[in-house]
Amino acid sequence: MTVLPDDGLSLASEFPDAPHEQWQNLVAGVLRKSGKEVSGPEAEDALSTLLEDGLDTRPLYTARDAAPDPGLPGFAPFVRGGRAEGNTTGGWDVRQRHLAADNGAVLSDLENGVTSLWLGVGGTGIPVASLDKVLDGVYLDLAPVVLDAGDETAAAAERLFRLYEERGVAPDAARGNLGADPLGHEARTGRQTYDLASVAGLARRCADGYPGLRALTVDALPYHEAGGSAAQELG
Repeated sequence: MTVLPDDGLSLASEFPDAPHEQWQNLVAGVLRKSGKEVSGPEAEDALSTLLEDGLDTRPLYTARDAAPDPGLPGFAPFVRGGRAEGNTTGGWDVRQRHLAADNGAVLSDLENGVTSLWLGVGGTGIPVASLDKVLDGVYLDLAPVVLDAGDETAAAAERLFRLYEERGVAPDAARGNLGADPLGHEARTGRQTYDLASVAGLARRCADGYPGLRALTVDALPYHEAGGSAAQELG
């Protein structure tokens, strides 16, 4: 990261800003070589993409493009996060995904810069019964744990709660996500194998006693992979 001096001197300050029209003319020149005779705004329109929902994505966005006021972090409309201090107060969160019960790989990653763990549990991933082994030697009050256990979420969550208790991790020091995503799991697999009552119980347990632990997650990738449009995926 480059740190500017106190006077705010920028290496680009001596160069005039390139006008938008100049960029359009350069685009038109490139398109002309391919046989398209367009100029000005038409050149920019030629590079725009129309999405399924009728949304038009432009090839270039600048400060001249107006956008709704995003507000401040921790305040309505909450598009910049739900907390004033941001979602990551200690800097970047480097999260590594693990699908095998390899404690050595987990500890090696944490020793070399990884700050949180994303564990694929159940199915072809880490067996629920092996969570103790995988997290052996991991400081659970320092390294957040995120579970991705599908329809074994309840069992994996109970195992993680038990590890917190056995290792004396204070409930307010636990960080991470239990990864319950019943709708996404059903969309991906076509099976209604989630016990919604147990998911609601996990959410209540986190809300009541584990303020830094989330129970639910929303993964829109299954809808995108099934052909959902950009707006449908966001919705």
